[in-house]
Amino acid sequence: MGEDIYSIELLHQGKYESWDFSGEEKRNEFYEGVKNKFKGHEIEDRDNVEDTRIVQLSATSLQIKKDGVSQTVPYEWYDAESYEKILEYINNNYSE
Repeated sequence: MGEDIYSIELLHQGKYESWDFSGEEKRNEFYEGVKNKFKGHEIEDRDNVEDTRIVQLSATSLQIKKDGVSQTVPYEWYDAESYEKILEYINNNYSE
């Protein structure tokens, strides 16, 4: 009954996009590639930022087992101005 789900998610002002991957390694490589592409666009001061300015890029690992669920979700926050560029980059480079 075990199932593993690996995905990348992009969230901004109620907009949600998700891309699934067959394995954790492939997902991690893609996630790191997106982070490297948008290095310098991260929100540095997470304590003093309005929600409307946040674009969250996350890498979800979900393991569903008989005895429960385990989930790991590392994430980065980017400035709202980067949303369309990140979305376009992922859509143009994602293949599964």
